[in-house]
Amino acid sequence: MMIKAGQILSFDKELENTRNQSLQELIKRQDIREFVEKNHLTKKALEDAWVDLLAYVDDHEPCLHCHGINECPKMNKGQQITLSYETYVHRDVKSCQYGLEKHENDQLLSRFHYNNMSTRLALISLKDMAAEAMNKKDASMMILTKQLIEYVNRPQTKGFLVCGGPNRTRIMAGMMNELARRGYEVGLCHVPTLMADVKASFNSNEDTSLVDLVKNIPYLLLDSVGEENVTNWSRDEVLAMILDYRILNELPTFMTSAYGFEDLETIYTNKYNDKREQLRAKNIVSKMKALCCEIIID
Repeated sequence: MMIKAGQILSFDKELENTRNQSLQELIKRQDIREFVEKNHLTKKALEDAWVDLLAYVDDHEPCLHCHGINECPKMNKGQQITLSYETYVHRDVKSCQYGLEKHENDQLLSRFHYNNMSTRLALISLKDMAAEAMNKKDASMMILTKQLIEYVNRPQTKGFLVCGGPNRTRIMAGMMNELARRGYEVGLCHVPTLMADVKASFNSNEDTSLVDLVKNIPYLLLDSVGEENVTNWSRDEVLAMILDYRILNELPTFMTSAYGFEDLETIYTNKYNDKREQLRAKNIVSKMKALCCEIIID
C-alpha cells in the first residue's frame, strides 16, 4: 500500500505541532529555561534538541523528591542525564549528588580492611561528633574529640583505650573514619564477635587467617574489650597473640571498653586463687598499656 504525499505532509504537520506544544511546556521548567537562557539557544537549536530535552525531563522526574541512593528507582542508581551546549545540545550521564556520595563512601569503605561491626559506624564522621559534642556542651566529649583530631593530624604509634561513657564506640569509629579519609588503612573489630567467629571456624584454616587479618591492620580499633566470654583460650591464644604482634610491629591500636585497666585486670583473671592466672591477667593488661593510653569519659 502506497502512502500518499498528502498523508506524509499531514503527519509532519502534526509532529511539528506536537513538538512546538511540548517545547512550550518544557521551557516552563526553571532548569530548562535557565539552560536555554544561559546558552542563548535559538528556536532551531531548541527544535533540534527536543528529544534530548524530553529525555532529560523524564530522567529527572523521579529525582524531584528523592532523599538518597536507596530510594532511587532507576536501573542505573545515582545517575542523571545532564545537558551541555557547544554548537548543539549534548546529552550525557553523570552521577547525581547521592551517586557522588555513594562513590565517595565506597572509596572510604574500601580502606576498612576489616569491619565486623557495621557500615553505619564506619561512615560516622569525627567532625560531626565534635560538632555534636559542642552543641550538647559535653565537656568530656569535646576534650576527647579535640585529642582525636590532634592524633589524626599527627598519627603516632601509641593509641588510646577509651573507657566509660555511652558514646565511646561511635566517637572512636569516627576517628577511624577520619583516618580512612586521609588514606590510611583501618579496621573496626568488635572483640566479642571476633572471638565467636574464630571459635566457629575451628577445624578450618579460617580461624588463623581471621586472626592474621586483624593483627596486621595498620590502624585497628578493638571495641568492647573485656565484654567477650573470657576464657584462657580467648585471652592467651587470641587476644594476646594480636596484642603481641602489634607491639612488636609498632602498629597503632585503639580500644574501647566499659572498664579501665584496673578493672580489666580483674576481668581477665579466671581463677582468683590461682597465682598463674593473676599473672596472666596482669600480663594481658600490661600489653594493652604498652599499646594504649587510658582515657576515661563520663
